[in-house]
Amino acid sequence: NGDLNWIVKDKILAFAGPSFERHVSPEGYCTLAPADYIPYFQRKKVDLVVRLNKKLYHEQDFEQAGIRHMEAFFIDGSCPPMRILQQVLDGFESVPTGMAFAVHCKAGLGRTGTCIGAYLMKHYRFTAAEAIGWMRICRPGCVIGPQQHFLKQIESRMWQEG
Repeated sequence: NGDLNWIVKDKILAFAGPSFERHVSPEGYCTLAPADYIPYFQRKKVDLVVRLNKKLYHEQDFEQAGIRHMEAFFIDGSCPPMRILQQVLDGFESVPTGMAFAVHCKAGLGRTGTCIGAYLMKHYRFTAAEAIGWMRICRPGCVIGPQQHFLKQIESRMWQEG
């Protein structure tokens, strides 16, 4: 299925990061290229792809298909500095009504879930626990270790800004 899950139907999509070309590991794990996602993203009106990990594909692949691309790297397993989180939230908020955004890091779990969780708290008034719980139902494994505490720490700030 492309290792992707809707967190909010037709609005927020979390997925594992693509790579330069499609690859199947000896264990059977498949990594897709941007070209594998583009037809689906176009059908589902994805306006923006946000990459939170190091560059493993050409962003132009999405851009040439009419899908905006944004880069906001932070270290795997860590929490985003507030300036990076704000940049990501600004990107999410730039998506027109009726369109969707797709977010990924390497696995599409920790960094991805942390940024989506902040958005859920800001725009849907979820508590940190509700955001984490919902994301884990939609995409098991979302938000790890210190990222859970980070979301709790920024909860009231996200509510105030929302």
